[in-house]
Amino acid sequence: MPAPLRLEDLHPLFRKVSHEEAVAIANLGALCYQATRESLYESWTAAQSEEEVARAATYRKEGADAMMESLQARLATGEAAKARVAALQAEIDAVVEERVAAALEKERLRLELQRVAPLEKRLSALEGKDETIALLKQANELMQKRCDGLTVELDAAKEAKTKSSHVIGKQGEATVWEMIESAVLPEFPYAEAKNMVGVSHAADFHLWVMAANGRRVKFLIDSKKYKRAVSSDEIAKLAADVDADEEAAAGLLVSLASPICTMRQFQMSLTPKQKPMLFVSFMEMTPELQRDTLCWGLRVLLGVVGATAGVAREEVLENIEAFVAGVEGSVGDLDAAIRLQMKAVEGMRDARKRLLERLLTFKGAGEPDAIEHVGEGCSAIVKATGARCGRRVVDGERCGNHRIRKHEG
Repeated sequence: MPAPLRLEDLHPLFRKVSHEEAVAIANLGALCYQATRESLYESWTAAQSEEEVARAATYRKEGADAMMESLQARLATGEAAKARVAALQAEIDAVVEERVAAALEKERLRLELQRVAPLEKRLSALEGKDETIALLKQANELMQKRCDGLTVELDAAKEAKTKSSHVIGKQGEATVWEMIESAVLPEFPYAEAKNMVGVSHAADFHLWVMAANGRRVKFLIDSKKYKRAVSSDEIAKLAADVDADEEAAAGLLVSLASPICTMRQFQMSLTPKQKPMLFVSFMEMTPELQRDTLCWGLRVLLGVVGATAGVAREEVLENIEAFVAGVEGSVGDLDAAIRLQMKAVEGMRDARKRLLERLLTFKGAGEPDAIEHVGEGCSAIVKATGARCGRRVVDGERCGNHRIRKHEG
């Protein structure tokens, strides 16, 4: 490689002109040098002798051979370098191919992971879903067992309640039947009763009594023992039973422990076939009063049935309604009077109490501190009240008024 051209080696003119002029001078000089060189070479060649020409040819041939050898050496070196390059290229290609294969494998694995990750998530979700389903099934089985247990308990409770209601109903029926046997049959001559408990659409008891005209009259008696009021359905049921029995002349509904819905005590009504019905509640009545009330109700029904149909029966019913209303009014007046008397008694008790308090706290003249007590006070008994005196003790266990005098000792 030739040495670089330095500015110091050039003609001084180059340092005095501008860059563009220096370039123009250099280009012009190059053209002039080339033309001059060729001209000088031709002149030199023409001036040579044959010997010089032959020597020059020999020199040129030797130079060409030397150059060829140098070129062959260089070519050999180039072939070796080429082979080396080929080997290196092969090695590079192998490494590149290996790295490309590794990169491709890595990319393939990455893509596979990208495809597998959602599958793993779905698989995890499915596994979680399966676990959830299993837990839900287990919970459902436990809940089903609990429901079965609660159903059994509910059925048992319903059965117990039904049995309890049935037992209570049986007790009420037995009570009314005992009244019929012990009170009604002896009260009405030639009376006859039949227990129809358990027979549907027949009321609880059938009772036949002898009317004043010698005709046998049949009554249907239904008994109820409820904690709540007897419903209107039971009223309609008894009315239907009375109308369905052609022989029955009237009906009696007895409630042992509660009022009867929509009906006042001793109220009467008519069935669709105009048969009388009486409603009686034994609530808060003594057993003796219950027996008397049952007999009274049957006499009332017997009087209504014995009246002729039409206007007479309506008049009897109106008289009974008026009598019951009067009785209820009297009962109401008595209740009001009793309440007033109780209020007056309470007032008298309060007045008596206040009077006793004033007597016990009375201050005598000249004894401003007479209400002070030491311990339980004076132990003397006051004849007027029969109570202990309780005044302040001044001598032993007695107050000044009740202390023992010397001449008394």
